[in-house]
Order: sequence, then structure tokens, then C-alpha cells
Amino acid sequence: MDRGVELVKPGGASVAHAAPVDLGTDVASFFGPLENITVQQTMRGCLQECCGCEAQSEYKVYPGEVQQGSKRDPSVPQIAHLLEESACIIRFCCADMRPFNMPLTFGAPEKKNGPFGPKIVEFKKPWGMPICAKINLEWLAFLPYVGILAGTYNSPCCCALPSIETVDGQTGERLGSSQYLCDRYLAVPKWEVRDPSGAPQYLIRPDTCCGGCCIEIKFCGGRGARSIYVPFYIREPVEPFVKVNGANGEPAMINKVWSGFKKECCSDADNFFVRFPAGASPGTKANLLGANVLVDFSFFETQG
Repeated sequence: MDRGVELVKPGGASVAHAAPVDLGTDVASFFGPLENITVQQTMRGCLQECCGCEAQSEYKVYPGEVQQGSKRDPSVPQIAHLLEESACIIRFCCADMRPFNMPLTFGAPEKKNGPFGPKIVEFKKPWGMPICAKINLEWLAFLPYVGILAGTYNSPCCCALPSIETVDGQTGERLGSSQYLCDRYLAVPKWEVRDPSGAPQYLIRPDTCCGGCCIEIKFCGGRGARSIYVPFYIREPVEPFVKVNGANGEPAMINKVWSGFKKECCSDADNFFVRFPAGASPGTKANLLGANVLVDFSFFETQG
């Protein structure tokens, strides 16, 4: 299980990319055997972020899932790698609206900046508004009568919302897409996962309370975990939005898990596990990994 796959570089030298031998480099043979994965964001570019420039998002992908309060088994090999491709000036000027491409490459890179393995799929995010836009009304403090309203406010955006498209890295075929949804329940984050034709396939949303108006928070994540957490369940796309089960009978979901004190307090790097729906096709699983990237970017990173 921990043997690598030899990949030949143009110069003739080979580099071993650690990945299980039973996973291939195309969508079907890579995602087909996987029932769940762990997606671990790195702390790449912390110095850049201290200077006000968003760093490239980078993730390591492992087989299996990590529950709240548990650590990933260090003996489990990295099976894939994600690294954002975007210009520094775009990340500096348009941090939470920026477009980017993010290829999923096979195995672990030899070094921080490559060489990388074969491209399995690619996630493409276009320009878009954040979930909420900050409106600065501090200038009202200098006006009579309305000065009490001075401050900075978050206003929900309901157009050009964050989305991401999943394409096959070898054929360029469109595998699906995901997009943040805006409806009457503005306080509840939700994403629609669409199939290659654009038809709704799943809805990703946490449990709710107060008639669907608020997020239902879970408590006691386990020893070594955050005391409260919010799992994002994968559901049927139409009301009553029934939860879809994974291969093990438990609900399919995208769940943020405790990243450790250093990561949680000193960066916005997050760890997730994705439990795929039972019977999902390889292309659907690839698309749900893209949805995980979108959930992290649009909710945890830009909106906290």
C-alpha cells in the first residue's frame, strides 16, 4: 500500500510519487475505489499572508477519513496534491473574489514546487463575489443624527456567487460544478452540486433549527477537538433535502476537523474529510472534492 508509482521526467530521471498501487492516474481508476478521503490544507505562504497577500491554497489528499478529535495516521501515504494556480497580484488585490485553477495531481510532489504527478482532474473557479460583502459606514460618525449607525457591516451577496467547475485532467471533459446558493435563509450556508449537464445533483448544507433559519451547532467534538463544530451533510437536491448515506451507512458529508492548535490559531489552514455518497460515480466523487475546495474557500477562509 505504501509503494510508489514511478513517473519518468523529460530528462529521463524518475521520481517516486507515493500513492497506493491500486489507484490509477485517470478519474475512474483513482476515485473509483475511494469511499472517503481526508483533505489537509498546508500552511503554505504564512509570511505572504502576514504582508496582506493571500497565499496559494494547497492541500494534501489522503485515503480514509479522520474523525473529530483524532489524528491522521502518519503511515497513510499521500495519494494526491492540490495547488492553486493564480497570479500574486490577483491574490493581493482580489483575495476573496479571485479566479484560479487548481489541478489535482497524482501522489506527493518530490519538492514543495514540484515536479508534480500526472493531472487527474482540474478545478476552475471564475471571478465571483464573496458570500458577504463588507460595507464601511464609519464616515457616518461625522454626521449629525445618523452617527449612531457608523460601523462596518456584512451584507449578503446574491449575484455572481462563488462557484467551481470540475473537468477531467486528461480529456478536458466537464464532470460537474458546484455553486453557493442564496435563498431566504441567508444565515445558513449551502452549496448546490450539479452534474455535467448542469442539473442539480446534491445540496450541501448543515442541519438547521428555528424553522430552517439558523445553523444547528454540534457539541463535544471529542478529545483534542474543538468543542463545537458544524458538519456539512450531502443531501438530495429537492425538499425535504434528505441526507444521502455513504458506503458505510453513515451520512455522506464534508466535515471540517480540528487542525491542531498551531494551525487553528496561527493560520486559516483547515483539515476536512469527505465521505462520498454510496454508489457515487468516479466523476461525481471528483466533483465533490471540488465542492470541498469551494466550501473551504468561500466559507471558512473568506467568511471565517
